[in-house]
Amino acid sequence: MTERTPLTPFTVGRLARDLTARAGQPVPALRLYESLAALWMSACDAHLPGARHLRELTCRAAGQLAAGEDTLTVPQYPRIPNRLMREETPVRLPASLAVQGVEWQDAIALARTWLTARGGSGPGALLVAGVRTGGAYLAPLVAARLQAAGLDVAVASVRPGETLSVEGRRVLLVDDPPLTGRTLLRLVHDLPEPAEVLVPVFDTADVQPLREAGIAVTVLPREQWQSTLRLEPEALFAYLAARAEWQGAGRPAVLDGFVPGRENSVLVPWPGVRRRSPARAAVRLRTPDGGIRTAVVGWVPPGIFGDAARAAATALRSPLPPVTLAVAPALVVSEDLSPTAPLGPAPAPHHLEEAIDYVLARGEQLPMEPPGHGAPIPAVLDQVAKAITGSRSPAVAARLHHLLSALAPALPDHRCEAEKWGLDAAGRLRKTGHLTHAYRRDNELFTPLIDLAALAVAFGSGLRAIAESLARRLPGGGNWYAALAVALLCYGTARGTQLPRTYNPKRAAETALEAYRLQRGMCEAAGLVQQVLADRVAARTVDAPRVVHRWARPPGALVQPRLPFGGTPAPEAGPGLSGPGTQTALTAVERWAQGRFHPVREDKVLLLAPLGAPPAWPQAQNALEEVGRLLPRPGLLAWCGVPVVLLSEAG
Repeated sequence: MTERTPLTPFTVGRLARDLTARAGQPVPALRLYESLAALWMSACDAHLPGARHLRELTCRAAGQLAAGEDTLTVPQYPRIPNRLMREETPVRLPASLAVQGVEWQDAIALARTWLTARGGSGPGALLVAGVRTGGAYLAPLVAARLQAAGLDVAVASVRPGETLSVEGRRVLLVDDPPLTGRTLLRLVHDLPEPAEVLVPVFDTADVQPLREAGIAVTVLPREQWQSTLRLEPEALFAYLAARAEWQGAGRPAVLDGFVPGRENSVLVPWPGVRRRSPARAAVRLRTPDGGIRTAVVGWVPPGIFGDAARAAATALRSPLPPVTLAVAPALVVSEDLSPTAPLGPAPAPHHLEEAIDYVLARGEQLPMEPPGHGAPIPAVLDQVAKAITGSRSPAVAARLHHLLSALAPALPDHRCEAEKWGLDAAGRLRKTGHLTHAYRRDNELFTPLIDLAALAVAFGSGLRAIAESLARRLPGGGNWYAALAVALLCYGTARGTQLPRTYNPKRAAETALEAYRLQRGMCEAAGLVQQVLADRVAARTVDAPRVVHRWARPPGALVQPRLPFGGTPAPEAGPGLSGPGTQTALTAVERWAQGRFHPVREDKVLLLAPLGAPPAWPQAQNALEEVGRLLPRPGLLAWCGVPVVLLSEAG
């Protein structure tokens, strides 16, 4: 295989050192702005005295970027704090700018909307405060547009619980698209004077709680975002003609039009495309030989934080993900891959083997530079170590980190969930969602082991099957089982909070199955990791957490696996339903569940997947108490990521 040049992860220290090395040199304007903004926010989080200077540099770059300059000169003396020069934590781009489609131009448009609503003038001196982290990327750009209109504007960043020095200015809070608005409500209530809110939104209903609280809100609807407007026919054709780099030899393809009904996923919703997913469009391409081919044009971040996504699009070679046809600064054109059948609850064993091959090939083709000396332990490992030991244990976290070093670092996929796999018309395994980049909040671990552990959940195989498959493929005979167990605990910690929360019966069934498998797998991993940390052989009996927790009271979230530790094993779960009364009880439960829960069979349990949106779940939690009265004996209702009814022995 051709030697691959390792990708260098963006860390705070790398950005700081890169700016210092480029002092006085021209760089792309967006690169400089993103770098300075990331360093400014890192300095704010660490409460460093240099944060003020970095804020001034960021605001100056924002003004030049907003004025239309494509290239900027790095300040001759950036004066970056030494602590940031040595900080090796990954730079974490907010979800709004990383995977949802907000771009820097949207901040300019948001400020323009605010000015238009006020006839071009504002209420005296202003303080534009960006809510870290997403809002702080946008706030200097909002301020730059307001300053260009002649207003007196200062800039700050803030988190809930921090004191914001207002100094008599009217506050404009800037944030990324809100989910509930709770953070903004809290910040407004903590201010001594009334404040306004400026946000891009997926739906204007997202800010209704703010307006009901009497807060003035200016929004930029998603239809007006740059990533949406770029997919308009004339704009898209011109953008690709000027900026696209077509892959392969020969003349590039020519856009021939949009596929009806799939023009723009923001304006014409696609089946299976979530409301908060990046915009995309299906297009017809006229190939150099005169043929017609269907492709999908999808959004990726346009700045430096999209570098890894573009590398994945152009460097990865595998028969499973869609073929990349072209790459542009903010778009990737890919084969139109629409699997005709889902993976199913019990995939064929050879499909799991193909998926393992894909993850290992990706790791070889997209290698990452190993972390430098003194790189910090990822936060998720501290979280897992604390769950295992009951207190903060740097030594345990370091040992877990060592186990994860069994495979060389590589750009992780982090899209190995079941929903991303499918079968094509010929029954072949295919995969979508492979262009994730390395700067998501849950993505601190550059290791293929995370993706391999996710396969255990997606394919329902268990960790041991994947460990044995790795042992057949890779030399050395390492303890893959233990390494995969640590990886699954890390993966589950992040994935458990990201499971979909909007349901129809099909989606509910898929999510309940994933939640159950994830909780079950985390418990398996917990037992093994406890053995490893205690230096015990696998055959010995230890107090490992059990898979199924008896239903003592409804959990805080109906669909959310949790770390199965804390020093308290789950109570014994008695034998499940069996005998002639089983079907009668199941029929009664399924009849009761209609309209509230969707029953799903998996192995020897019946999963109860909640229907409806999360606001309806409290009523569903209360209703679960009725299930106990329908079952022939107590203890048959249990919890394992979702409510379950035990059909036979489980433990």
